Amino acid sequence: MTQLAQEMRDALNLAGDAVQRDAHGRVALVATECNACSKRVFPPTDVCPECMAEDLSNLTLGPRGTLYSWSLVHAAPRGWTLPFVAAYVDMPEGVRVFAHVVGVDPEKLKIDMPVEVCMAVLGKDETNAVVESYSFKPASEENN
Repeated sequence: MTQLAQEMRDALNLAGDAVQRDAHGRVALVATECNACSKRVFPPTDVCPECMAEDLSNLTLGPRGTLYSWSLVHAAPRGWTLPFVAAYVDMPEGVRVFAHVVGVDPEKLKIDMPVEVCMAVLGKDETNAVVESYSFKPASEENN
């Protein structure tokens, strides 16, 4: 992987502190909450953007959110699957998450539709390695 590709991966936090799996393999997103002002931030950060405090705690987000807005994207780095849906999802914990939405015809997306976090393959990087990250998919009825 080139230095630029590694820097991009690190900047996007495609793996690492933003995602965890429980004992059953279920995906959960991790935010941070400021212990000084209670601001919640995703992805996790070391400094509160609200009050600049460095006293933050991890906050595991629930599995579901609601679709705030989205766009169908037709241009991306070489190797990424096109087109894809880039979206903002509002989580009940008070953070807005930017991610792909997968497993749905973009014509069927609706504002405020329930979605749930998952892992999805976004494409391949310049070394032909699979790029996987947290994404959202329409919420299943069984999890209501």
